[in-house]
Amino acid sequence: MTGKSGTLSTLKCAAITSTVLLAATAARADMMPAPTVESLTTCDITDTETIKVGIMAPMTGPTAADASDYSRAAGIAIEEINAAGGVCGKDKRYMLEIVEADATEMRNDAVVTAFRRLNSTEDLNVILTPYASTSNFEIDLMAQENMPYLISGGAESTKAIIEKDPDKYPTVWSRVPDYSGYFTDLPPLLNKLIDAGDLTVPAKTVYIIGSDDPYGTTIATGLARVFKEVGWEVVGEETVPFQSVTDWRTQIAKIREVNPAVIVNTEWSASGSATFFNQFFEQPTESLVFLQYAPSIPEFQTVTRNQAVGVMYNMLGGAIDSRDDTKAISAKFAEKYGPGGYFSVAGYNAAQLYALCINQGNDPADRLAIGACFGNLDVDTPSGRLAFDPATHLAKQGDDYMPTLFYQLQEDGKPALIAPEAVAQAPFLTSPWAE
Repeated sequence: MTGKSGTLSTLKCAAITSTVLLAATAARADMMPAPTVESLTTCDITDTETIKVGIMAPMTGPTAADASDYSRAAGIAIEEINAAGGVCGKDKRYMLEIVEADATEMRNDAVVTAFRRLNSTEDLNVILTPYASTSNFEIDLMAQENMPYLISGGAESTKAIIEKDPDKYPTVWSRVPDYSGYFTDLPPLLNKLIDAGDLTVPAKTVYIIGSDDPYGTTIATGLARVFKEVGWEVVGEETVPFQSVTDWRTQIAKIREVNPAVIVNTEWSASGSATFFNQFFEQPTESLVFLQYAPSIPEFQTVTRNQAVGVMYNMLGGAIDSRDDTKAISAKFAEKYGPGGYFSVAGYNAAQLYALCINQGNDPADRLAIGACFGNLDVDTPSGRLAFDPATHLAKQGDDYMPTLFYQLQEDGKPALIAPEAVAQAPFLTSPWAE
């Protein structure tokens, strides 16, 4: 397998910058600008009150890095707001204080315990989360107590629960879109790379490994269908248990037998995905490797010793790295904690969105009002335009809202945004083992 390498030309960069600016200008006519510390805290009010913000996440277990990034990022946003005097509300300023609750290992019992603790905490009337369980069952607990709940993961599970009766969940909203972009957008992108001569394959063949959790299964199943629809042959398809595989050599042996042009693995834990790559790298096929989500986590890059150059992944609801606000938030996080992953921007934005609803005059103790504010948002964010689908309570997806972002690990195994073209930072590069 071969392809092109290099950097974007000055002319192309100028064209991309122009496209981004034009799109941003058009979008701002219809949506609120992104909130800032200044916009949230500038007022003449001097009376202050302290309120609490719940963070419920798996702080211990295999996905603890995500939870830590999210809570730390939210903490940075809240520290900035408090240092500026607090959020300006209707008739007072509000200082914010984080209360963490550990949904240990995403176990259902731990999620229930964490929710009960937060729900019973005085002056706590919102819960923010990257994700807490594998099924988002806790959505029903939130609905029973009218608890505002802003989720940044598990969109397919959220959709399955809420679309049956959206009115039952007036306070529950997903900051991330429908998962369909994860599987509808990758096969056409690969076809586009092939047509442009950036990617050369002997045949359009793909081997797909899916994990058995709702996230991994939904994406793997959808990818298999869409690949077939756009002219690819699925030469292998199997499912593995989430967070459990430590020896991938059985799967890799099957892959070597069929030598596919593309390998997809949706087992998205950083440790599992990194182990898969390391064992694949012992004797690689000339395949493009696509790993779901895990390469975005710094732990993946550490475990793979930054050797996974060429590996691709994508994001929905992820921060657009070429935006100035994303760069600023990421820099703040890195300065305080070192490099962060997907949730190092998502947590910051979630805290600001809650502050925005207070800033719009909603009583933070009025759970239904805060929930309604979340649902009515139409606002610029580091991930693009955020507005919610009332039928599913998911963020709207697409180039005019939150686009599917494609990344490739490039220099020193660090991620670079390669698509959509309007926000790309770098061109697609061929993996060293496939040259």
